[in-house]
Amino acid sequence: MSKAKPQKQQIRDVKPQEKKAVKVPGSAFDWKPLLVLTIFAFILYANTLNNDYALDDAIVVTNNQFTQKGTAGISDIFKYDTFTGFWLTSYKGKTAEQIQEEKKLVAGGRYRPLSLATFALEVEFFGKNIKDANGKVIYKGNPFVSHLINIILYLLTTVLLYMILKKLFPPDNDRKWYLSFPMIVSLLFLAHPIHTEAVANIKGRDEIMTLLGSLGALWFTLRYLDTKKAYNLILSSVSLFLGLLSKENAITFLAVIPVTVYYFTKHGLKKNLLASIPLFMAAGIFLLIRGSILGMGGGEKEIATEIMNNPFIHATGSEKLATIFFTLWMYVKLLFFPHPLTYDYYPNQIAIINWSNPGAFLPLLLYVAMGVYAAYGMIKKKDVFSYSIWFYLLPLSVVSNIFFPVGTFMNERFVFISSIGFCILIGWLIYTYIPKFIKNVQSSTYLVTTIMVIILGLYSVKTISRNKAWESDLVLFTTDVEVSVNSAKSNCSAGGKLIEEAQKPENKNNKAVHDEMCLRAIGYLERSVEIYPEYVDALNLLGNAYYEYNFDVVKALHYYSLVLKNKPYHNIAYGNARIVLQNVFGLLNSKSTQNTPEEIIGACYEITEVQPEFGEAYHLMGTLYGKYLNKIDSAYVYLEKANNCKFQKDAGFYRDLGVAYGMSGKFEDALKNFLKAIELDPDDSQTYYNAGVTYQQLGDIKSANYYILKSNEVKQKQSAQ
Repeated sequence: MSKAKPQKQQIRDVKPQEKKAVKVPGSAFDWKPLLVLTIFAFILYANTLNNDYALDDAIVVTNNQFTQKGTAGISDIFKYDTFTGFWLTSYKGKTAEQIQEEKKLVAGGRYRPLSLATFALEVEFFGKNIKDANGKVIYKGNPFVSHLINIILYLLTTVLLYMILKKLFPPDNDRKWYLSFPMIVSLLFLAHPIHTEAVANIKGRDEIMTLLGSLGALWFTLRYLDTKKAYNLILSSVSLFLGLLSKENAITFLAVIPVTVYYFTKHGLKKNLLASIPLFMAAGIFLLIRGSILGMGGGEKEIATEIMNNPFIHATGSEKLATIFFTLWMYVKLLFFPHPLTYDYYPNQIAIINWSNPGAFLPLLLYVAMGVYAAYGMIKKKDVFSYSIWFYLLPLSVVSNIFFPVGTFMNERFVFISSIGFCILIGWLIYTYIPKFIKNVQSSTYLVTTIMVIILGLYSVKTISRNKAWESDLVLFTTDVEVSVNSAKSNCSAGGKLIEEAQKPENKNNKAVHDEMCLRAIGYLERSVEIYPEYVDALNLLGNAYYEYNFDVVKALHYYSLVLKNKPYHNIAYGNARIVLQNVFGLLNSKSTQNTPEEIIGACYEITEVQPEFGEAYHLMGTLYGKYLNKIDSAYVYLEKANNCKFQKDAGFYRDLGVAYGMSGKFEDALKNFLKAIELDPDDSQTYYNAGVTYQQLGDIKSANYYILKSNEVKQKQSAQ
């Protein structure tokens, strides 16, 4: 009698709502997936725990006055634009109200107080004093704690995503728990390298928290529809409100949540809409609060004047839309193949293109096809593929630049929420179609496992490697500039950070290291200016770089002049130029600069052409003409010009002006200036002597003797010391 052959198990491609839930024997607590997700999260991101603050962390933590106050600053965090506390540090002497009015750099401002409040709490309870090379406390913080909290919040977000998917897609008896659809999607989401910007960058917490709040709103909405318990509606609205306080992107879940309910539950339109009412109320309250703080318009006018905050400023409407669709293609590409990654997609890393470029019209066709299929799937099939497209498109809409400007071409963190749609798509392909084509359960399980191991392995290697770039500003900027080679901002940031490093005592004392850093900085900064010639930040840093490298006064003043030509009231460039002008005589005397007096005078002339009231420059020109070139008439002319300018005149200025008057035979004017110099600096023996000689010329021998005697006394006193 022959034995019957075992039958191959058939796996149907059923809709999620057709599957029957499987009860876990002995306990409802699903601890295995939680344990796996927890371990995996720390494997992926444990190497961020020793990272420092980087990039925009300065805006929200280290240079934010509100955050640095700890709990005392939380009220201000909720009262002002998210950037206000940062600008208060940079623009001292101005109030928060003035800053908020003047510094609206992005459309509508930014109101994301909740994540900043968490940073303030960290400063209060875990903050350590961070000191500069001189021992001065420059900020309070604890990056280890901040990175740890980011990992935990990211893990909680993934766990909540798993719980929602498990509710929508109950486990199948025929599948291993670790190959269930919810687990596949959650693992893909957790490991995807495009999330490194949101997790490894401390500031990225706003992305994580807004998704956590949004998914919480979805979870409690589904719970309400299952249980009809009203407290779930309260919890759903509170969750969405907290997500909105973290980042405005949570508002897209006003569409994502009802779409999810429509796809995966049997509840009708009426119940779906009723469950959404509290969500709309929460969003309305948030928008009213936001509007009362930031205003209802705000920001667009100022943005239009600065390409670094509005990359489409020089593009036509057609070019703008074409370029937007190219960036939308870049998101798809990075989701499928997340390499190379960079924090910087500023001008001109993304080039402005038109519709004749395939990079514009082919993505347009792709997105139109996606939209058509999503609409068809919603109406006819309610299939997972169309749902995944909705989950991708809806959150992406608010950061796409189509409806309003976001300040840059694109950013990897902008698809943090949308990537769930991508993971659902890929997860469904793996979960459904491999068993569909390979009927043998053992073989299909082996293949699914192999594919997941390969994908997660590649993702993990890339994620862990990418985390290293976020170690610090120096590492991030000098790493990503090799990717964002055409970005003015990336080149500027790398150059500026290298100059900061070169100025540190340990590097300044090592000339070879110092000079190598300076030359690299100059190369990056010149590239930045080549890309964007009016980029004042890069021009100012170039001035700093040339002065730091070999005390090149002429080139330093040249670049400061270019800054002041573009922005006449650029206080930083003006202050840098003043410092250089004040140090010229010391540099000439010590022969630390290769510039000649004639070259320096030419540089001063250039800066006074764009800033006619630059008294310090006229002062230097006059002194150089008199002291080094022996051109008394020219010295007198420029010192007179300086005297007519409004700037802080010191004893040295009045002494030099007095000498010019004396050499021109104007002894009374000379005397007035010498006496003023003595009043400001009573320890200058040379000025006492000059005053005495001037009194002699005026015939006042008694006063002359007094001041010459006083000169000797001061000189002897200084010698004794």
